[in-house]
Amino acid sequence: MVSLDKNSIFNSKTAIFLAAMSYQTYPFFLEGKLTLPKDFKLRYTIRAFADVENPMEEVFGFIAESQDQIVIAFRGYAAYPKDLLASYDIFQVPYPYVKNGGKTSRGFTCLYQSTRNNLIRQINKLSTSKKLFVTGHNYGGALATLAALDIAANTGFNHPFLYTYGSPRIGDPVFASQFNKVVKNSIRIVNIHDSFPTFPAKKYPPPFTEEGLYYHHVKTKYPISFQLNNTPRNDAIACYFKYSSKMNPDFSEILCDKNPGFCPDPDMCTPFRGTC
Repeated sequence: MVSLDKNSIFNSKTAIFLAAMSYQTYPFFLEGKLTLPKDFKLRYTIRAFADVENPMEEVFGFIAESQDQIVIAFRGYAAYPKDLLASYDIFQVPYPYVKNGGKTSRGFTCLYQSTRNNLIRQINKLSTSKKLFVTGHNYGGALATLAALDIAANTGFNHPFLYTYGSPRIGDPVFASQFNKVVKNSIRIVNIHDSFPTFPAKKYPPPFTEEGLYYHHVKTKYPISFQLNNTPRNDAIACYFKYSSKMNPDFSEILCDKNPGFCPDPDMCTPFRGTC
């Protein structure tokens, strides 16, 4: 299904395909409905706790597998207020899964930690002869980033491919540096008109905390541009899919035609015309 260009980290087919996979995390959470390409099977449902003070287990994504590939997909913001509480908890804690891993967002780290052991256990059951892709949109991009470093350092999948869409910052400069050393195949697709990748801010100096908070994006940024005059549409995974598809429209058309229901509806990505 996905082929990688040997001369470049970025691959347009991979970007389009994983945008559709990221989209599928939302109907899976909201409706319990998951549509995968015909050659993929659901292997595991990722469940986690978004609110550590009032924990309730919710679906946060899935692992799907084909004959030669594995995809781990995390959903973004979809449940109010639990997801919001996790994303706004920007105090930092040590990233616990690699030595000298720096610090990461407490909200997302606690969320990932609540599913981590089960996730790694499931990944270790899979064949390392297959290519492993990790993906996520919006806040799911933060979870995917935390997972990709963990997977690369602590499983037999030493070279996972990470593609995120509109991901926020997740850790401090030490974390970003460690991540960039270990995860060699990382693409962070960003709509330049999407506000979510600007959060958290790069710096929260004292007295916000005694030492201050510092955030830094991981590599590699791949900017795209669509301005729909609406914050949710500028961030929507359906719109990331639509505008990523312009890079390889023939592949996108074949992918969607062969797999009805897999691709998001592009009609929701029209510019907003409303006024107050």
